Amino acid sequence: MKTNSYIITKPSLLVFCTYFLINSCSEPAPASRIKDISDIKAEIEIYQSLTDEKDNSVSVNLYDKKGKEFGNDSVKISVNEKKAKYKIMQQLYYSKNYDYRAEHVAPKNNTYELHIQLGNGKKFFLANIPTLKLSSPGNIIYTKEASLKSDYTLQWSDLHDVNVLYFSKSVRVKNKEDSNIQTFIEQAADTIKIGPSGSYTIKKEEFSKPGERLGIMSFKFTAEKTGTLNPKLLRGSSSKITGYHEERVNFK
Repeated sequence: MKTNSYIITKPSLLVFCTYFLINSCSEPAPASRIKDISDIKAEIEIYQSLTDEKDNSVSVNLYDKKGKEFGNDSVKISVNEKKAKYKIMQQLYYSKNYDYRAEHVAPKNNTYELHIQLGNGKKFFLANIPTLKLSSPGNIIYTKEASLKSDYTLQWSDLHDVNVLYFSKSVRVKNKEDSNIQTFIEQAADTIKIGPSGSYTIKKEEFSKPGERLGIMSFKFTAEKTGTLNPKLLRGSSSKITGYHEERVNFK
């Protein structure tokens, strides 16, 4: 029976591997075939410091109608009239990443406006993304050293566009075979919606679980916004901007 099962599954595995290789190695549509903004899906991400508007990075990835990422020197993208640099990065399994990137872009009228010029010379508005309001990390009140025996409270004020708090834990885990050996494990971040001013308390019971001991907790006060896209872009296009203040607390 085991032999029959192997004979049945082997062709299936071969088909899967063949499909995977063809799919991984197949190239996206040539830039010359991209004739209109309606042929493109765009994913736009901007990071902006919350203490300096010019400390920013803009990344744009383009996809054809089949969902294949593409790029070409003949396709040009600008952010507030500053040309984005085009790079090809080799990834695993024969795949490539095509990235348009611009850094330290001066905002205009509190926005980042992106335009694209296709290989045929046609120019289109791509997206308009608002800047993030600046704020001071000094408006976050917290202690850098904390006790595992007490609840922990943070307070903040006037953080303006900050609307999400991510906090993650680094915990010590004892080795079951040797109690003298400890390993640090990073746990997935929790997320809560917040406003520009407020407070948040974490109960001491949430610090650790059996076999674990909290070592470090990181708090990322994050501002997230979305932009306005050219409505002719393909479905699934997106634009967003993020920035954050990050603080770390040691627990003992």
